[in-house]
This record gives sequence, structure tokens and C-alpha cells, in this order.
Amino acid sequence: MAQSQHRTVPDEVTGDLYAEIQTFYARQMRRADALDIDGFADTFTPDGEVVHADGGRTRGRDEMVAAMRARLPRYQGVATQHWFGHLLVEQLADGALGVSYYTLVAQSEGGGLSFQPAYTVDDVLVREPGGALLTRSRIIHRNTPGQR
Repeated sequence: MAQSQHRTVPDEVTGDLYAEIQTFYARQMRRADALDIDGFADTFTPDGEVVHADGGRTRGRDEMVAAMRARLPRYQGVATQHWFGHLLVEQLADGALGVSYYTLVAQSEGGGLSFQPAYTVDDVLVREPGGALLTRSRIIHRNTPGQR
């Protein structure tokens, strides 16, 4: 994970925490797939950051929403579904959760189905004061042969 300098000794996470994290991602990505841009951005901390595989970076919800709105035309008439798997979860020194996972993006258009390149994603999740999880940072790595 990219946050390795912040790791503590790996702790086993409980089944309840693992299920909570999977549910968080299911809700987060259903918002993205439904093009609920504001709802998706709300799953990040106000200063949340995303580093895309192409090197692009967005910081904060306002920047994230603007960048997503600019990409909306390419999703007209396309149904998108993000699939996450093989989640590795660890407690970080600051109390946050480091989560690394594989993602596959399926798109259907006009009866056809295609898959986007495979990615590995490294997230840092934190709890807001009410107890809900939010994404503080996300780094997206495009997978290449022999990597990850």
C-alpha cells in the first residue's frame, strides 16, 4: 500500500469491520454508477484527495464534483458498474484504515459489454464524528503485467 510509512503492526480486523467496509464501498460505488456525483463526493472527507492512474489529482469535494461533471458526457447511454474485490484492511498509526483492493469496471452500451483496464486502489478511510466511514484519500494504480 502507498501508505506503508504510516503502518503499524498489522492487526486482524473483525468480520464486522470487514463487512462494514464492503458495505461502505457498495454504497459509494452505487452512487458513482448512478451518476449521483454529489452523493459520491459526500463519501469523501471535505478535503479528500484522489490521485488517478493518469497522474491527475483532485483535492476536496468541490474539485471532485467539477471534475466528475466534466466527464459526464462520456457516460451518456452507458451503464457502468464498479466491482471491488480482494480487500486488504489494516489499522494505520493515526487510527485510520488502510484499504487496498482490486477493481474491475464493467460497461454496457447498446447490448454489448466491455471491461475497462484493471486497477489496484489504495484508500485511507476515517470515521467522521458520527461514526460513519469516509474516504480521506484514494490512489488508483493501473495494473500492468507482473505488477501487484
